[in-house]
Amino acid sequence: MSRRKGRKSRRRLLLILFLLLLVATGGAVIGGEFYSREAIAERQFARAEKLLAEKKYADASGAFREIYQLYPNHHLAPRSLFTSGEIKHLYLESPEKALLDFLLVEKTYPDSDFRETAQRRIAALYMERLEDFERAVVAYQKLLDEGVADADGIQYRIGEAYFKLNNFEQARIEWETLLKRSPESALLPEALYRIGVTWSLEKDYQAAEETFLQVMDAYPQSPYAPEARFSLAAIYEEQERLAAALDLLETLQGEYLSQKALDKKMEQVRERMTRKKKAI
Repeated sequence: MSRRKGRKSRRRLLLILFLLLLVATGGAVIGGEFYSREAIAERQFARAEKLLAEKKYADASGAFREIYQLYPNHHLAPRSLFTSGEIKHLYLESPEKALLDFLLVEKTYPDSDFRETAQRRIAALYMERLEDFERAVVAYQKLLDEGVADADGIQYRIGEAYFKLNNFEQARIEWETLLKRSPESALLPEALYRIGVTWSLEKDYQAAEETFLQVMDAYPQSPYAPEARFSLAAIYEEQERLAAALDLLETLQGEYLSQKALDKKMEQVRERMTRKKKAI
């Protein structure tokens, strides 16, 4: 009896020593086989990818995020955390939770290949989904300061964020900066047109007129040239220069994107001209 107890005690001791060894080496036994933490993380990643392929989005997001939580130093951790955020953003309609994952990628893995993309997602979520334009400015500015390749596009988005904040002066400053720093950018006609819009909203019609004329002269083939003509006609109407407004609108026949809007504006100007003649 004592010999049996002794053997059981030795087996128990050996089992404890074996388990301690597993903990020390960062391994585990799965299905009777020993796996390192590296291998376990890779198995988990494969499982998460399978769940994603099966469109089990909530389970997939959880599986990817678990890799980050359990194996934060694994080479798959930043990719897993980023993918978790992408799933929440694209499939689960959870922008706040997606934002948290992207912010963690940015903070935890500053040298990761996923950092810049995560920063872009952060800025876009603030701008488009959460409509937190002040934080969007900060996020876009951070990208700009880090010297991203598409600096003109980021500069434009900063102006757009200020515009949505009704800070037309600062929006104009951002777009004017784009004109100066990126003279070859394809965004120049749009930025210049939006500068004219800010002047118009601030009722500086002279500056607005000059800007819209500049768009029309410098970029006649741009889709913003007819938009500039339409906006200039609106300024002329506001200034009671009704004949000039109508003449400009008539040049847009067959060219303006919305014929319905053009017809409505022309009818409005003609009615004002009729009323003005009757008043005389």
